[in-house]
Amino acid sequence: MKNQKINQKIIELWNKYFKNNPDVYSPLFYEDFKKDSLLFVGMNPSFSARGFKSILKDTEYTYLDPTVFFKWSNISLNLNLVDDCIKIENYAQAKYPLYFGRPIEISKKLGVDWQHIDLFLYKETSQKDFMERIRDGKKLNQFALDQIVLFEEILVEVDPRCIIVGNAFASELLREHIKNDLLWDESRGFHWFTRGSKKIPIFFSSMLSGQRALDRWSYERLVWHIGQAIKNK
Repeated sequence: MKNQKINQKIIELWNKYFKNNPDVYSPLFYEDFKKDSLLFVGMNPSFSARGFKSILKDTEYTYLDPTVFFKWSNISLNLNLVDDCIKIENYAQAKYPLYFGRPIEISKKLGVDWQHIDLFLYKETSQKDFMERIRDGKKLNQFALDQIVLFEEILVEVDPRCIIVGNAFASELLREHIKNDLLWDESRGFHWFTRGSKKIPIFFSSMLSGQRALDRWSYERLVWHIGQAIKNK
């Protein structure tokens, strides 16, 4: 299994909440992390059987049924499939330019490798259903809080050159939960994520692409700002 330390913790988390649950999809799993990269953070992985079929066309997974394969009741019985989940995610990043196009563009422009993780690991297409899954009333439930704890561990593990949170709600939640590890740099105009000996530039933003994306000019300023942050880190 790739990235065994983190993925084993993800497996334990899913078994804690969803053991023997036939209706829940497997979580997002991670390949080995790239050190010193641009780290783009989203809210949660979406799930679309039609989207996966399009992404996996002309690959070794062409005939895979996503609605069956990704069920946690399937993956949990054969953890060797975790590496297949990761490989499929890599295809998604390579073949889904609507969402991953701008991270790729920023990476090329700044000459720094990139990777993507999500604040929450739960696959869901409906934002309303997803919010119901992570909340008790207006507060985050324990399932959500456990994922945020793991996410913070992943941030330290990755040790990126810069963190870009590309979702308004994820930015709001994360700023609240890591506020004791945030330091505003008045002279440079961005936050630092400080945990232990780590000191990493972090930008809180809305989506980089899609219907609710940053406008062109805000996007250009963000790319410039990221470049300035990593230049003299």
